[in-house]
Amino acid sequence: MYTTYAMTLATKKWTEGTRAQLIERVESWRQQQFPADKLPGNVRIRTRHSPDDEVYRLAVETTDVASSFKKTTILTVAPNNGRLAFDIRVHNEPGRDSIVPRKRAELPPRAVIELACAIANMIEVYDAERRVAPSVRTLATSLDGEALAADVLSAPTRRLPIIVESTIGKSPESTLTSTLAIDLVGIAHVVHVTSTDAIAGFNQFFGSVILDRNYVSILWPKPEHPSTIATSQPSREQIVDPILAAAALQPPLAVQPQPRAVNQSRPTSPQITDTSTATQLAMLRHEIEEHRLHIEQLDEELERTENDRDEFSELLEEEQIRVEELTTEISLLRGRLSAVILQAVDLEAELERAKPERVLRRVLDAVNRARTECTNLEFARSAFETADKLQGPNPRDVLHDLKALDSAVAAWRSDTFPSAGLTSYLRDTSGLDFVARIGEDTINRHGSWYTITHNGESLHIGAHLRAGKNRTLNRIYLHVDSNRKRIVVGKIVAHGPDSTS
Repeated sequence: MYTTYAMTLATKKWTEGTRAQLIERVESWRQQQFPADKLPGNVRIRTRHSPDDEVYRLAVETTDVASSFKKTTILTVAPNNGRLAFDIRVHNEPGRDSIVPRKRAELPPRAVIELACAIANMIEVYDAERRVAPSVRTLATSLDGEALAADVLSAPTRRLPIIVESTIGKSPESTLTSTLAIDLVGIAHVVHVTSTDAIAGFNQFFGSVILDRNYVSILWPKPEHPSTIATSQPSREQIVDPILAAAALQPPLAVQPQPRAVNQSRPTSPQITDTSTATQLAMLRHEIEEHRLHIEQLDEELERTENDRDEFSELLEEEQIRVEELTTEISLLRGRLSAVILQAVDLEAELERAKPERVLRRVLDAVNRARTECTNLEFARSAFETADKLQGPNPRDVLHDLKALDSAVAAWRSDTFPSAGLTSYLRDTSGLDFVARIGEDTINRHGSWYTITHNGESLHIGAHLRAGKNRTLNRIYLHVDSNRKRIVVGKIVAHGPDSTS
């Protein structure tokens, strides 16, 4: 017995509902293709299907009466390594020992291919992030060509070959590979290149000349090198046969063995159970092979799990040591911070005893100090009125920002930077959170609030400094006069009238 066709579609995105839908689709296909009342005498149907069995399997065995040659098509729907797999296998078994030519690989009947296409459209199957579907991928630009080259060079998980044909100057009817996207669904991708730019982009990214507008190329998965069919009119067999032969060598799909209770309770029927000794032996051999493959997979999974466990244990131990080090460092920093706070309290108390006028208890105190020390700033009357009402912000922070602003104005007036660079200087050099303007909508709704009177002038105070958050939030609203290089402090509040400015 040898395999002439093998195709597997496996999806990560599935539920029990998905499995039930696939089984229902295959059962519907079976009833259409092999109705029980019209089943030929040389066709046997075997089904593995029960509510307590996660594996569904349909086997269609056709025997040639003259030569006893048997062809068995097996359709399987089953979980496999965390994925839901739909698998098709076609096995041939010579009935006699005659030495006659036989095809080692060939496409199954059209009905089987149509079922495979329907399943590929029902579930999402990806091969190295490319959807497996009965459709042709088109490359039209240089970037498309580079993307295909990247799929070949940088996708080690890709398992399907890619058939590439140039369709430059060809009609859809004259292409050699347009129908192969359907015939080879789940076995190969089909790509059509429609421009020389795409060919050049692929070859340049790949690093050598692989694609040619006159030839069909097959881009095999790693480590196999790409191959080109060096004839401008290759036959269909030249393209398909090597891919089918490679696909037929895939190992059988490993599934869970059939539950014993299912075996005991399954009703017998002339159409369900084949009582011939040869068939029973073949089924037993197949079941033994399934057990062996399943055990090998479990051993590999166990080894991977143990390796992952050891790696995680090492990482956990390293992280525990790191946590202990950080905990010790945090304790030291907290101790230092407490000492600094106590020292600051002592210094503040000493300052209050020595120079009580230097202690800043309110924001208004900070503004009064700034008016004396910040000689490059002007302070409107409204600045003091609003500061007197403001509770929450640290007065030292307000004084710090005003001093930084004063230094920036001094640099501005000494032509250290142009007027256009004021915003950047305040943000980058002075470290202030400076907003140059407010929105037009806010001005239209609250224009009077953003207007102050200073030295007989009506001034707009849209620009502002932001500092603090929550209870310590404060905004210092300013009037910026670029022509005279002056800044007037207009209001010091928690926020503007709409609480968003």
